[in-house]
Amino acid sequence: MLDAGNPVVWLIGIIAVAIVVFLMRGHFTAEARERRRRAKSHRRVVSRKQGPTVRLAVDVDKPKRDRKR
Repeated sequence: MLDAGNPVVWLIGIIAVAIVVFLMRGHFTAEARERRRRAKSHRRVVSRKQGPTVRLAVDVDKPKRDRKR
């Protein structure tokens, strides 16, 4: 199918790898990581929980269940 000894295949492969490395190098810089972290912390908060937003500090006496061992 593909001849690994063919220098044209090697040349195309090396060029493709070089392009991928060139495009991805900006993704791993410290500035890019900080930019992604900042963007993540400033996103909207989406909560799917349907319940009270505030828990009241009330001591409710609940009957204790007997555990069967």
